[in-house]
Amino acid sequence: MTDDNITKLTAQATELHFAENLPAEICGFATEKIFAAREDKFIFFTCTNDELHCALTTYFHEETSEFKISQRIGLTEFCLTNFFTEDFAAFQKLIDAELEHALKNLRDVRDKNFNRFLREKEIDAWNYGKNLPATLEGFELFISPEKPVEVTNGSFIVINYVDFAAGSDFVLYYNIYGDVFSAESRIKGDTQVSYAFESTTLEELEKNLRENLSDELKNIRSQS
Repeated sequence: MTDDNITKLTAQATELHFAENLPAEICGFATEKIFAAREDKFIFFTCTNDELHCALTTYFHEETSEFKISQRIGLTEFCLTNFFTEDFAAFQKLIDAELEHALKNLRDVRDKNFNRFLREKEIDAWNYGKNLPATLEGFELFISPEKPVEVTNGSFIVINYVDFAAGSDFVLYYNIYGDVFSAESRIKGDTQVSYAFESTTLEELEKNLRENLSDELKNIRSQS
């Protein structure tokens, strides 16, 4: 990030008294003021719940010249599009109005009602999914088919095996618009698409998981 942008953002934040009275905790999330540049972002503050492995970050993105909020669930991170704006004052108003609601949603994200599209796919009745091991090849089952998590663009995380210490995981998605399962692996933050798991039916997906999941996790482990 350029020095000019850092200076400008710092001055604007001071003028707006941005996050000046940020409480130490909101909805069970510990807050931390950062107000510093990280690569092409200027981070204002974070809200973190280590027990839930969830966090929210407010920042300015130099590449798009937009103020944004991203949220992290496990190791999966994505932006909340309703907070996008190029106006700092508007961003502050959005945060004042919606931050607590966003954190409550993040806190309860794994306890939301089962999506009807997933129910029509019969993911909630999927016997294989109900019997996934709690740990596999040293990875923890963080998200299971019985409690999928919605992310972006109609995609839900159906299975997520994570090694938080290594910063690596395996993620299986279901997209309600494409009616397709797909997967990716994260190895120390580097994302790789795992084509061996692409499926359109639970029967096909189960076959792919039985044949490839252990080997995929072993491969992630070997590179972590």
